Amino acid sequence: MSAIAPVGDALLTSAVSASERLVARATAHGLAVTLDRLGEIDLPEPSAARIDQARLRALATLYLSADLEAAGILPAVEALAGLASTGAVGIDLGGTEPLLADWWRQRHDRLSAAERHACFSRLFGTAPGPVAADAHRNEQFEDHMLELCEALYKLDEVPTGDPYGGTRQQARVRRAARSLTENLGDAGGSITAFLADEIIAALRSALTIITHPHLRGAFAARDVWDVVAAIARIARIRFDPPAPYVRRGRAGMTVIAWLADVEDRPDTDRTSTDRPDADRTGRGGALVAIGDPVVGSAIDWIEATLDIGEALSPEPTAVSA
Repeated sequence: MSAIAPVGDALLTSAVSASERLVARATAHGLAVTLDRLGEIDLPEPSAARIDQARLRALATLYLSADLEAAGILPAVEALAGLASTGAVGIDLGGTEPLLADWWRQRHDRLSAAERHACFSRLFGTAPGPVAADAHRNEQFEDHMLELCEALYKLDEVPTGDPYGGTRQQARVRRAARSLTENLGDAGGSITAFLADEIIAALRSALTIITHPHLRGAFAARDVWDVVAAIARIARIRFDPPAPYVRRGRAGMTVIAWLADVEDRPDTDRTSTDRPDADRTGRGGALVAIGDPVVGSAIDWIEATLDIGEALSPEPTAVSA
């Protein structure tokens, strides 16, 4: 096997590592609760729409987790561990056998698929699996996310030479950032950082299994996604093509994490109107420059979302003459 990590593995590992850093910042003061003390996992009703930076960073991590769920990372490991527990895998698991056995023994200590799906639905309006009919859904999230990504994408729609895109463009970004922040404040609860920490820990453990060289060799897989596809075949389950979900998850994580970095700016006076980057209202300076990396992430989010939508759309039915 090559010592060089395949591109798919490197992108996935990089995304999860970035999410771990965000969770570490979100939980810098420590978590006040544990699974044993929490009992049944549910997001409580938030007390106010105001949301702090730590919670936004946790939400950024959960956004990536939601798209990696759709790509099949955790479901694949859960399926493989279940098969291994009954001896129905049909391949030599080698060094992954004890890892899968540990995963299976500890399955009740982690959030279940149903709990993760309910969490993602409440926060982002969609879930990669079924949720209860009466479960709360953040149906406005995607519209607000699209509004912000389009505002970032169109910063340079008027060729003025201004590195910030101009007053009107900055005002649109500011409004969209405020709207998305308020939407996430309504959807998320105080337990958000804990959930992010739990799910990212599970993802990291799953990656240890699914990237194991023995498992890759047993499935003759080139990268992690070949392993996921092989598990899907033997478990007789189906996952959507992972590439657009990984791209959208990384991009969405970056955009929401950026919100955390600018969270105090929309309503805070940071500059005076004689500054070239201040808007005419005097309510703060420019939030973002045209060349900021978050602009590229906004474009990635739009394009990946379109790709996912096209993949999920039913094939047109031919109409006979």
